[in-house]
Amino acid sequence: MDAESAKAIQYSEKLMSAAIDVVGAANVELSQNWARDPKVVGLTILCRSISNFLGAMLLVQQRHVMEARGLGRCLYENLLWMGALRQRGLDFVQDMLKDEAFNRKSLGELTLRLSKKHGADVNSPDSLTLRSIINDIGEEFPKTMKLNARKTAAEGAVEIAYVEYARLSLDGVHCSLTALGRHLSRERIAANHTELVLNVEPRTSDVEVLSTILHCCRAVMGVAIGANEILGFTAASDQLAAVLTEFENSGWARTD
Repeated sequence: MDAESAKAIQYSEKLMSAAIDVVGAANVELSQNWARDPKVVGLTILCRSISNFLGAMLLVQQRHVMEARGLGRCLYENLLWMGALRQRGLDFVQDMLKDEAFNRKSLGELTLRLSKKHGADVNSPDSLTLRSIINDIGEEFPKTMKLNARKTAAEGAVEIAYVEYARLSLDGVHCSLTALGRHLSRERIAANHTELVLNVEPRTSDVEVLSTILHCCRAVMGVAIGANEILGFTAASDQLAAVLTEFENSGWARTD
């Protein structure tokens, strides 16, 4: 790892410590909404982000950059959801519930359709149980919805983050030709002969290593700041402000 990337890894440890301190400093008086309280949901998004961030940093240090970028995409999704949660509070939590109900119901219905298509007994005990689950979801959530990342981004103060979310989706998550092309390279054997070389490990550069670290740092920083604001500013606010200032003064804000 080059010197700048090593420096960024050291910074990521400070950032992760500050994010964990936000969780530790949280003092939430539970309301009638219990685990669906926006403050609790904000904390769980932050905890998920810390876990994603830790995984990404471990991967990138082993030069598994594409895998780290996949987790970076998860971090940006967390950031988009945190932005909408900060803006809309309990209303967005309700939309999250409707989205999960939509996905569970759709998955159940798809399972039944495919089971029937491939000759399974759709009246078996397991199929009847699945039908019951689908009906229960429909009764609890008469109106379901599918959350859209782009629309969710527009609801919060971090809409620009959708650009990075989409870019990491194309490059690090989806089975796109752009992503698959990283496993290919050309090798000139002679003046008039070039071979196409297939590599098990995707091609990555030192620039992409640094870029991946910084992408993940930006995203988890945004999530931590959002959670801290939803909580009403915790005792970790000064520490969070200090690591943000360090990032801004490092010149990394202009690094892609």
